Amino acid sequence: MNTDGIDPSGKDIWIHDCYVRNNDDSIAVKPCNSGCTFSDCTENVLVEDTVLIGFGASIGSVPPSTQHNCVRNVTFRNISMPNTGKGIYVKSNPSCDAAGTKTAEITDITYEDVTITNPVWWPVWIGPQQQHEPNSALGEKCALTYPLSPECPTQGCVTFSNITLRRVTITDPVLSPGVILGNESNPIKNLLFDSVNVQHPGTFPFLGQYRCASANGTSTNSYPQPCF
Repeated sequence: MNTDGIDPSGKDIWIHDCYVRNNDDSIAVKPCNSGCTFSDCTENVLVEDTVLIGFGASIGSVPPSTQHNCVRNVTFRNISMPNTGKGIYVKSNPSCDAAGTKTAEITDITYEDVTITNPVWWPVWIGPQQQHEPNSALGEKCALTYPLSPECPTQGCVTFSNITLRRVTITDPVLSPGVILGNESNPIKNLLFDSVNVQHPGTFPFLGQYRCASANGTSTNSYPQPCF
């Protein structure tokens, strides 16, 4: 299936005991985009006891809006991702305006007790959505071929904060552990990696390490150490 598996938006959502196999985001928690009846923010979402084989246990993408798009208080817990594409995927969307009237936030996000085995793409990606396709104009988009294509613009009008990865085990990824890209004018704040361990990380393209920019946080009992 070449589409998202589950795209929840709204308030007080519980997703559990599911098996999702597809070729896009397995679960993508979306902002309300002014379309929710009882909430202006997608919040209080729990996803647990679930197997995902696709392209991510995802937040977003979250585009900025004049109505302030919001995804807040989301937990992925007891998640297994065997032979997946991407793993943990938290993403904004490139549509800031010069006047600064569009904003968004991705806050209080937790991934805990997650097992990612043999991922063929990025085990961890926190930053702008990879959506640019080859042979089309890049514009403000992040290339699917990053870092072979070096351009991957970030979004200063989208706030990333309070993102926790706890007890995450990644085994035999094809690529290096992941990418964490904040914006220089609005860095990712309060990242926590607690017991995030990568067994046999791929050496390409970052020599088995994370690639980080404009991100602040702490790490404990994790290997390799993230570079924020």
